[in-house]
Amino acid sequence: MVTPELLRQYAHFASLAPESLQKLASIADEQTVAAGQVIFEEADSAEYLYLIVRGEVNLACMLGSGELRIVDTLVDGELVGWAAFVEPFRCRTLATAVKDTHLVRLDAAQLRGFCEADHRLGSQLLTQIARLLSSRLNSARVQLAAV
Repeated sequence: MVTPELLRQYAHFASLAPESLQKLASIADEQTVAAGQVIFEEADSAEYLYLIVRGEVNLACMLGSGELRIVDTLVDGELVGWAAFVEPFRCRTLATAVKDTHLVRLDAAQLRGFCEADHRLGSQLLTQIARLLSSRLNSARVQLAAV
């Protein structure tokens, strides 16, 4: 069972009001994936936003040449599945557990509904998603510069 206290431990959720944390906990569950297991594939429907509680996840993209390229490796406390917030709500990468990984997953449709009904919650979560995307874009730029 996911509790508000568990979510509060992570930076992405730490500043949320207790009522907001309770809402998020009500639509969350825990999932453990084995090393090598695919969490989602590129172009899948983005049905969940994931928080890595413990473990490691590779994000990879298929290049035009057909090569699968790892573009990022995420660890404890990071969010996976930001596409759950951006239309057309399709995953942009392949996410695979590098080692046994424990996740909290939040139902994306219900999460978007909460954000539409509670604009403060929506603003706070979208600010976190924007920071995440900015960081990943910067990481991609560094990788491109190294090529």
